[in-house]
Amino acid sequence: MQWHLIELTRPDIEHILEIEEMSFAEPWSLTLFLEELICKDAFDYVIKIYGAKETETVIAYICTRIIYSEMNILRIAVSKEWRGIGVASWLLDKLFEIAVSKGVVSVFLEVKSSNNAALALYNKSGFANIGKRPNYYTEAGEDALVLMKKLTS
Repeated sequence: MQWHLIELTRPDIEHILEIEEMSFAEPWSLTLFLEELICKDAFDYVIKIYGAKETETVIAYICTRIIYSEMNILRIAVSKEWRGIGVASWLLDKLFEIAVSKGVVSVFLEVKSSNNAALALYNKSGFANIGKRPNYYTEAGEDALVLMKKLTS
């Protein structure tokens, strides 16, 4: 099956809300995703697969912001049944291509210090730890690691 990276649209939100609920202790609301659609700095994408009779399934998404030459990854999640087969790595690779085409030179994100699966993904994708935000995730009383990836040398 082939994966397709497509800009987030209103009909996709219903599908990503399901993934969001499964992926985060404090999921974003419908309202937050709708605000993403109208934010001029937001660059949000979904990965879709197409099945029989032109049905489509959203299997992952990413929400980002670009301000000048920097991109911040706000949200990234893969549907549970599609984890562990390279979907998130593929999504990040495609995102980096898009970012470079938009003049981005650095990508930033925060991740829970205990999220070993995410840390392994980001390490594999070339991110470096540049700092810590103490008690950033208040629901868990957990620190966030601030990661950065340079896209150009």
